[in-house]
Order: sequence, then structure tokens, then C-alpha cells
Amino acid sequence: MLRVPLLLLLLSIGLLTLSGCQGTPSVPAEDRPPPLLLISIDGFRHDYWDLAEIPALNRLVDGGLKADSLLHGFPTKTFPTHYTLVTGRYPGTHGVVANSMWDPPRDARFSLRDRDAVGDGYWYSGGEPIWVTAENQGLRAGTFFWPGSEARIHGVRPSYWKPYSNDVPHRERVDTILEWLDKPAAERPTLLTLYFSAVDSMGHRHGPRAEPVRDALIDIDEHLEILFDELQERDLFDNMHIIVVSDHGMSWVDFDRYIMLDEYLDLGKVRVSDWGPAAQIWATDMPAEEIVEALDGAHPHMRVWAREDVPARYRFGSHHRVPDVVAEADLEWMISNRPHMAGRRQFSLYGMHGWDPALHEMHGGFVAHGPAFAAGSRSPAVRAVDLYALMTHLLELEPADHEGTLASFTPYLHAGRAITVEQREYDCGGDSLTVRIGPAHAALHWDQFVHVLDRVESGNGERFEEMDLLFETSGDGARAEIDGRTLDSCRLVPAEAMTGR
Repeated sequence: MLRVPLLLLLLSIGLLTLSGCQGTPSVPAEDRPPPLLLISIDGFRHDYWDLAEIPALNRLVDGGLKADSLLHGFPTKTFPTHYTLVTGRYPGTHGVVANSMWDPPRDARFSLRDRDAVGDGYWYSGGEPIWVTAENQGLRAGTFFWPGSEARIHGVRPSYWKPYSNDVPHRERVDTILEWLDKPAAERPTLLTLYFSAVDSMGHRHGPRAEPVRDALIDIDEHLEILFDELQERDLFDNMHIIVVSDHGMSWVDFDRYIMLDEYLDLGKVRVSDWGPAAQIWATDMPAEEIVEALDGAHPHMRVWAREDVPARYRFGSHHRVPDVVAEADLEWMISNRPHMAGRRQFSLYGMHGWDPALHEMHGGFVAHGPAFAAGSRSPAVRAVDLYALMTHLLELEPADHEGTLASFTPYLHAGRAITVEQREYDCGGDSLTVRIGPAHAALHWDQFVHVLDRVESGNGERFEEMDLLFETSGDGARAEIDGRTLDSCRLVPAEAMTGR
């Protein structure tokens, strides 16, 4: 007679235990790794370091590892790139493919302004964010804003999190991080995130490198100075890891550079789930092949691909939210429609992002500081998709499935000395190619683009590869393959010749 009640009691105890697992770290305080604080300055372009006096950020640069820039996945928009940073998966894999996106299985739309959608873990289930990895392995996480952090993903939330509100003062954000770090050891988070949006907002409103962008950056830096000073008082600043990233760069846009999609396509026969630098188009009453045919060559500043034909290096094609057709405008051009633009009485958008991730203007910034990094270390551009591997390493966690690699960061970890970048200039028969080389990877600077390639074994000279990109050397000669173009007979430009330029 007692068997059923006893079974119910045991099941109840089991459920209570499972529900309480996330709230109680299983790693004793003395065995935990140094805390890791991940900070995002939204819209901080790779070249904003010289935009203003920013002593707090330069404090990290002087004492740690700074990369030339941060290469993101496609599209270079806030939600997709932020989720790549914390999952190590590209948008085409983790499924957060835009700030506004369509989900065919659910027959539903996601928008970053839809609070219910933003807090629904379904939209983020294609990846495991670093805070879920940490919580599942016995470390507490505290997220003061990050796309996805408001949702229960795979059944897990951070121990501490905040619903996003742009109006929260910067000082409150900083003070909350400090409060979390001041908690008793059993309650203290080991992973923390912090987010600032003001630089991005001013970039959109006034254009990149405008005075209001500078002022926003100075304000953020002043609050980071407060944070870092307080961390120093707690003997934490040099004994924890701080990584500062941005989710994309910023480029200029102009009212006269808009491509009206409805001039070439009957919008009543398709669904467009995202607009801007790139349009994500779904075939509804018109086959994908006809959409491509209608748009291919329609405008000199627009390219179009069927899903399977999107350039391989975009890595944008496996998830069911990747649209049937992608149309992308040239840098500084936008895709819209006549009804939308007709209703705009005043043009209030002078900066935008979302184009080809390899465009240098779409690259963000990156700096890492802490016991794993030697002061004054420098790196060529790094990939955002590799940061999940780096963070799980610093937190001594077993990573979930991801598409990044630790390889490009490995030489910098506990190196004991500053590692710097070698720069070479090549003349490729009229084309100029700059190559920035680190111990395990290189960045090719060509035209408006910067590509990141991994070093691979080579029996003769050096060889770097990434998807359909290649750079290899033989003595003073080199060749490169970039976007279907081969740069043959590249010759190293002597250092003295570069000095004289």
C-alpha cells in the first residue's frame, strides 16, 4: 500500500533536485577558474580605438592581447553575431539568422522588438551559449544583457540575468556586475556578461566616427574605468579575464542609395523577412528560381543568390531559417521598398551594418586581458566564431558542439612573453596585398576586405587556408585565391621600399 506514495515521494524529490541543480554550483570555490567578464560595445568598429581618449580600454590593450579586428559571420547584425560569439556557431547553423527572421516550421516571425519572441528559447535552440555550458558544468553565470540571455535555452537560464532595457544607466550596469562579484562564494558567478548599445545607436543616427559616436564611446570608457578601478580594489583586475568585443562595424548610408526591391519583384508573391544591406526572401507564390531570375542583374549595386549558391565563406545555408533567396547590396547601399521609403519624411539613418562580413568596415574590435595573456600581445584579425572555444578554455569547461577552433589563440595563452604580428606587403601584378601573420593564422588585407585564414602544414614555404580562400608562399613569391580570383606571381615588397612609400 505504501509503494505508490513512496514512488511519488521519490519522484518529487528527484524533480526538486533537478530543478535546483542550476542554482547550486557544483564546483567548489577553491577549484573554480578565474572569473571571466565578456563585454560587448555594440557597433564599436575596429578602427574606433583612435576615435577618442579611452584610457580604460587602452588599459586592457597595454596589459593584454589586442587583435587588429574581429571578423563576424553573415549577416553582420546584432542578434546573429552576438549569438555566434557565445555559441561558436555561425548564424546559418545556430539559426538566429537576422534581427527579424521567419521560421517555416512554426509559421512564426521573430523580431528583436517582440518581447515574447526574444524571451522564447525556441529561437536559440540551434546552439548552446556559454552561460548554459557554464551552468551545466557547475559554474554560475550572470548576464547583464546579451541577445538570448533572457530565454530559457535547452531548459537552462543564467543564475542572474536582466530583461533588456536600453534605459538602464551605465552606472547601474557596472554596479550590478560588482554586486554579483561581491556575493558569497557559493552564490558568486564565474562567467559574467555586460553590454553597451550607445556607440551603435549614435553610429546609426549620425554615421561612423561622428562626434556623437565619440562622445558615446568616451562615456562608456569612463564607466569601464570605474569598473576596472573597483576590480583593482578587490584584487580582481589582474586575476580575472576580461574580453571586450563588438558585434559588427558600421558604414555610411545615404538616402539616395536605396534599391527598391518592388521595382523588380512583385512583393505580393514573396515574403521578405529582413531588409537593409541584405534582403532575406522566401518563395511563397513565386518559385525561388524566378525570384533569382528577376533580381539577377536588375541593379548594378545588388547581387542575388539562391540559398545553395550563397558564397561558401558566408557559411550561411544549413538552418531551416535561412531563406530561399538572399539579395545583398554593395557597401553603403540599402535594399528597401517604395511604400516604406515614401513614408519617411525625414532621413534619420546615416550608419548601418549587415553587409559581407569580410568587408573591413564590418569588422569589430577585440581585446583580451588577464592571467592567460601577456601584456602587449598583438594578433592579426581573429574570428568571432572562435571565441566560444577560447572562453570555454579559460573557464576550464568542456565545450558543446561548435564550429570554431582554439588554434589561433593557443600560441598566446600563457606564452610568458608578448607575441606580435609580422606584416608583409606583396605586389601582385598591380594588385596590392597586405598579409598580417601570427603564429597560427594570418589575415589577408585586399581591396576593402580582410579575411582570416588558418596556418596549415606545408612542405615548402607557408600555407594558410579557410574555406575557398588560400594564401601560400615560396621564397619571396606568393599566390592567393580570394573569392574566385587568383592573384599569381605576387612578389614581396622589400621593407625599405615600404618605408619610402
